[in-house]
Amino acid sequence: MLDFDKQFEQEAQRMIQKAQKLGNRPNKQYAYKAAFLTVYGFQVAIPVVLGIFLGLFLDKVWPVKHVSWVLNFILLGFLTGLFNANVWFYHMMEIQKKNKEKNKKKKALSKTKKAVKRGKK
Repeated sequence: MLDFDKQFEQEAQRMIQKAQKLGNRPNKQYAYKAAFLTVYGFQVAIPVVLGIFLGLFLDKVWPVKHVSWVLNFILLGFLTGLFNANVWFYHMMEIQKKNKEKNKKKKALSKTKKAVKRGKK
């Protein structure tokens, strides 16, 4: 499980670095936003579809007179998907904050290095 988290974080870091490189190019930025929204949408859509299939299966296997398993599992899938999407969204925001802090530190360090080099000349 730890390996998956590390791999996910590395992939998210790579996506954020790409987005930062594309920051001044509006055409590329739209593609990044579209990809971001697509992933966000699939975070919700997949649990809903799985809920539909599970509900249909339970309606056939274990029919109950006044309960629709499909509707219950659609709602459960939707809520689960929203929760997953929120967790993913806030995780991405944390990674962006960390990258911004790293970039600020790198810029400050490069400025001091340049100032030291100018002082030595």
